Amino acid sequence: MSTSKLTPAEASNLLDHLIGDTAFRALFTTDPVAALASLGISVDHYECLETDELASPEELQLLRSELEAYLTSECTMPMTVVFCFEAGKVGDAIG
Repeated sequence: MSTSKLTPAEASNLLDHLIGDTAFRALFTTDPVAALASLGISVDHYECLETDELASPEELQLLRSELEAYLTSECTMPMTVVFCFEAGKVGDAIG
């Protein structure tokens, strides 16, 4: 991952894992840098990925199309990516 956006393939792969892979979700919660590295994605601002509570797979699936568009947008700044995955805040972050 660059410091500004994901490629469409990276965004899709990340969401696949956040939605359907319990072990990945657990790793993402405790060590987001390692979780992303396991997908071949690197980040410069790892502290921006920490969440208090990771959004449920259902919440992420509900807004998947919007999340993919947001994560691949030229306007996405690294400091805002974390809020995409925060429970109860996904819609607000990308809306």
